[in-house]
Amino acid sequence: MSPMHAAKLIHDQMTPALSGERIFDNAYWRGAAPRLSVCVPVYRHDVTKLMDALAACTSSSLVELVFFDDGSGDDELLARLEAHAGRVPAAIRIVSAAANRGRSVARNAVIRHARCDWLLLLDADMMPDSARFLETYLDAMDTTWEPAVIVGGYSLKTASTDKAFALHRWQAQASECLTAARRNEAPGRHVFSSNVLVHKLVLDACPFDERFAAWGWEDTDWGLRAQRWYPVRHIDNTATHLGLDTDTALMAKYGRSGPNFVLMATRHHEEAQHMPLFRMAKHFRRLPMRKALTAVAGSAARARWLPLGLRGRALKAWRALIYAGALA
Repeated sequence: MSPMHAAKLIHDQMTPALSGERIFDNAYWRGAAPRLSVCVPVYRHDVTKLMDALAACTSSSLVELVFFDDGSGDDELLARLEAHAGRVPAAIRIVSAAANRGRSVARNAVIRHARCDWLLLLDADMMPDSARFLETYLDAMDTTWEPAVIVGGYSLKTASTDKAFALHRWQAQASECLTAARRNEAPGRHVFSSNVLVHKLVLDACPFDERFAAWGWEDTDWGLRAQRWYPVRHIDNTATHLGLDTDTALMAKYGRSGPNFVLMATRHHEEAQHMPLFRMAKHFRRLPMRKALTAVAGSAARARWLPLGLRGRALKAWRALIYAGALA
């Protein structure tokens, strides 16, 4: 290791906690010389299995894991995570915040603790689909000669098949579990920050917008902003989204996401015109009795006796009607 690199490493290891943050480093953190930082925001989620899965991946010795607990307020869970991190043979830092401030703030916060030039942004409810998950990203780093965004993709390979999550599974398979070839047709629009490799210079120039306070659309906004200055490339290096929601939980999230959708569509008006959901919402603004139609579509989406495909299309219509109200 060069003296310059050693000095940088020592400096980076001393990244101070901000007000309200507490830092736990396991025994591997201080002496590590990682090439890739895996950054995971956490909110009331047990990530011990994710720690184990990442540590079991090939080339895990070249990787550090940074978990940011966004004000979960669960001391028992935090103690369990720290104890488990102490037994995992990988460099791990756990940062806990005193208060919950939302997804964009948590992503920016966990990024601040990363020591590498390349960062892998991964959600807490994701699970790598391959033992070469990290190796594939390290290979991508070695063949990318400029700051960039590299998106691995999303799957449901090991997700629950319980009928309680059938609607969310249908929606994810229809809209999110896309091949790299499909995603590369509109690269910025298909950036899901649940599994994306990104150079630190991109994040320095284009942090997550913390005005996206509730759930949804902050990663679409980020991807569309990033592609203006940096290449965005999609590859097939998927992770499974384990955190499928029940009908009630999923529709509650969508129901709260209207302001974020409007913020994204206003900022990226030209790109929004190519989004079917935006076009549908814009058309629905002119419909009479929109409130009644929203109730009917919502009821159809929740009706488990209906065919799943029909429920899924009702969910899309209901979501577009919610967004039509936000756009009005």
